[in-house]
Amino acid sequence: MEKINWYEKASAYKDDYVEVLKGLVSIPSVYDESTKTDKQPFGEKIDEALQYILQVGKNNGFLTKYVDGYAGHIEYGQGKGLVGVLGHLDVVPADGEWTYGAFNPTLAEDHLFGRGTLDDKGPVVAAFFAIKLLKDSGYEPKKRIRLILGTDEERDWQCMTYYFQHEEMPDTGFTPDADFPLIYAEKGIIDGYISLPPAAQSDMLRLDRFEGGKALNMVPGLAEALLSGESLVKVEEAFKAFLAAKGYSGKAEAKENAILLSLTGKAAHGSTPEKGINAVVALAKFLVTLPLHGNMTDKLSWLIEKFEDYNGNGIDLGLADDVSGPLTLNLGEFSMKDAEAWKIGVNIRYPVTSEYDTVTSKLFEQLAEAGAGFQETSHLASLYVEKDDPLVETLLGVYRRQTGDQTDILAIGGGTYARAMKKGVAFGPLFPGGSDSAHQQDEHILVEDMIRSIAIYAEALYLLTKDERG
Repeated sequence: MEKINWYEKASAYKDDYVEVLKGLVSIPSVYDESTKTDKQPFGEKIDEALQYILQVGKNNGFLTKYVDGYAGHIEYGQGKGLVGVLGHLDVVPADGEWTYGAFNPTLAEDHLFGRGTLDDKGPVVAAFFAIKLLKDSGYEPKKRIRLILGTDEERDWQCMTYYFQHEEMPDTGFTPDADFPLIYAEKGIIDGYISLPPAAQSDMLRLDRFEGGKALNMVPGLAEALLSGESLVKVEEAFKAFLAAKGYSGKAEAKENAILLSLTGKAAHGSTPEKGINAVVALAKFLVTLPLHGNMTDKLSWLIEKFEDYNGNGIDLGLADDVSGPLTLNLGEFSMKDAEAWKIGVNIRYPVTSEYDTVTSKLFEQLAEAGAGFQETSHLASLYVEKDDPLVETLLGVYRRQTGDQTDILAIGGGTYARAMKKGVAFGPLFPGGSDSAHQQDEHILVEDMIRSIAIYAEALYLLTKDERG
């Protein structure tokens, strides 16, 4: 096995890879409250995706297990040791207009388009074919290789909590859900909802509704506001002038005694809010210019002041370190209805050397000044594996040997399943300089990159399992 041409072996699976991935991407596996059951805890379509990939594994002669709808795994090999490859099958909602349709996987010039192609269905299928490559080559690992399939990564990881309450924890492993060459540090992540008391208003010009965003870990790409009362024609004229001046896309739609304003920003992953344009904040900047009465303008100004800066300086959270960089703050969901408390969903990613208690105490202090409350929905502690750890050295060695690239390993704001393991790191599939389309419209992968990933994962799993120890 030492002299195998990994890339040549991986290339033989290209057509099969695309076929399997197309079937998986065509399933809109977005969390769906309306179809939740005890047996399908995250909705019908997520369960369908899980059943689909498990059946692919079974059809190819692997041991598979369905873990009560929360997760599943595909396993190969014998031995006491266990090496895990953790990926997820759930995807974020597909906002906006797509060239080919979010769940209509389409191959164009060696790019496969569709929601989940990069995050994380494409990498999961690449990991599967890496294991299949080893099996088809007659390799018998000294440890078991287990592809663990999660279904709630985009929300709060209930899948992994449940899975590891019932199934074995890998000794070591990786997740194909980030960047090459390797991620050795991940920021801590806090998700939650801020509740802000409603604003007082008059009947002269009212903001009846203002909302945007569908996931805490996405920069909202669309926001809408419904206004009623007087001077609506002037509101429409001012909005069109605002859009033109700022270079935003949007529209004003007349309703009965009301006007609906919509503004299109730019969706992006919540870990990189600087790559997006937050439509909620952008629309708030227009609304604050209107002659709204009561304390509505003050509330809107507070919203802008606290959440426009995506490094948290507006809420006194301008933390940073040399390992993982600055804290990021994403306003991912927003909902305001007349006479109801404002609901502000936030995603905070803090540096690996910062303390959780420091972050939350500063947040609570800032919110208390505005009479606002905070309900945390999830917290993931930061991940940090030393650069000279054998796992890091093995994986990095494979990557550099196969690519010739000497790029240094990385620290990120993203949260991956690596931190769900006793010891794990994030390993690919995005190559340096590649197009990071995760959580964006027209999400896609370069199929050639996925074939290279199959080769890298296959050699990595070989090296991690060729000896009983180590």
